Amino acid sequence: AWLIMSGVWKEDGTYEFAPGEFKKLKGKEKGEKGKGKEKGGKGDKGKGKGKSKGKEKTGFAWEDDGPDSKRARTGEPFDLKSFLASKEEGDKDEEEELPEFDFEKDWKDKLVTLLNLKGAKELNGLMGTVKEYNEETKRFMVSLQDGKGEKSIKMENVFKVMTGSLVKLRGLDSVELNDCIAECGKLDVETMRYDVTLSDGRHVKVKPSNCDFMAYYEGTKVAGTATHMDRIRAANGLSDRLDAIEEFQFPTPQVIPVQALEEYSKKFPKAVVIGRSNAANPKGAQVLTREVVSATKIAPGSRVIFVSIPRDRCVAPSLAEMRHDELLRLGKFAGWVEKRLAPRPVYFLLPGTVAKGPASVLSSATCAWPLYVELCTDVVILESERWQKSPWSRMDALVAVWARTPMYLLPEKYSPAVALPDASPVTGKAASGEDDAKATASSEPLSFRPEEPLTISRPTEGLSTPSALLLGLTDRAAEAEGAAGSAKVQKPTLAVKRLG
Repeated sequence: AWLIMSGVWKEDGTYEFAPGEFKKLKGKEKGEKGKGKEKGGKGDKGKGKGKSKGKEKTGFAWEDDGPDSKRARTGEPFDLKSFLASKEEGDKDEEEELPEFDFEKDWKDKLVTLLNLKGAKELNGLMGTVKEYNEETKRFMVSLQDGKGEKSIKMENVFKVMTGSLVKLRGLDSVELNDCIAECGKLDVETMRYDVTLSDGRHVKVKPSNCDFMAYYEGTKVAGTATHMDRIRAANGLSDRLDAIEEFQFPTPQVIPVQALEEYSKKFPKAVVIGRSNAANPKGAQVLTREVVSATKIAPGSRVIFVSIPRDRCVAPSLAEMRHDELLRLGKFAGWVEKRLAPRPVYFLLPGTVAKGPASVLSSATCAWPLYVELCTDVVILESERWQKSPWSRMDALVAVWARTPMYLLPEKYSPAVALPDASPVTGKAASGEDDAKATASSEPLSFRPEEPLTISRPTEGLSTPSALLLGLTDRAAEAEGAAGSAKVQKPTLAVKRLG
């Protein structure tokens, strides 16, 4: 009979022994294989004769194919003490190759599911968080979800899961799914398969060994707490701010170079979509999509400009869904701002391209909106009647006030300014893209026009059931009004500068 082991199931479906347990297994295995029955009874391997206990013990040698085992079979002298010492040394070497068990690093506060429970089968499949580990009993104290209390669970009945995380699929027979990014759902402990959701909404069942962990993102709590802002505002430049966003478990934003928008306006002046004169040029949208990059890959001195676009959800619209006339307007502005700030690299952060992936990634990006706006040097509002009607666009403006980010209005009939008075050329570290563009943005304004009022409605006005995240973002933005000590008005008036 095999010794009942203590250990843990890992994310890839393999089993890891608890410290010292592997040695117990080897010892038990030796004991069983060394037994021989008295008075001519048969052992597990070979025969043991009469009452000779010595020959019963030589059962150890019959596992070995080396010279010692051959001598034992032919009656040659056999040094049992030396043999046991060599086997023990081999067991130590094998045990040393096992991974070390580090509870604080590998298991503390980790998400797990329960499986293979015999006496409490109703708990199988339940998820919880590991809180403590008892070295003597080899049990985890697991705090179960949905208020089901805490349970002391053996190590072999705990499986660390990636539920709620972002994973990359690999090693699948359906090769077209390999390298796809997906949201990892709940683990079915009966089939040992995860239910993962692809970016297009499809669900597939995959083994744990076919999922590579990528990241876990916060998708319910809106960013911008005092802790977040202390860290962000104390950051040393763009790269450090992006590191902070990752530390807070939010996706780093994606941006697009202004040159790409300028090229679109020159190469694709017409929409060419029959019946949809304002639809983005399909070929042009594909070209733009290929230009989108992670903000972690741009020069640390780059200037990142947030563009507020009318839309019906936070992370939208995609480049293919944008209006052609709005892309052309952005293209004109892109060409001007590139020359204005040259040689400093300039990028747009567009709401529809800030993140991509399953729904969990988009929810997390929505939660991170205050940090994204804080990251940018400027907020440019794409003026239109549609913008005024969009709750998410109005939320952009209020968050910009909260983040103390200067706002500019890009009018519908935009015409680039011929020159800006008192505009000084970018020199020194700014010219090499090594300085902090946010720290110097005030000395490099996008307009010298006087500020003008922009009156907007509250983001939730007119909505019968606003989303929880829109409410959370609106509440975060309202903190700026409370800090200023002013009374909250129904239609706030913001200060903006007109471009062109």
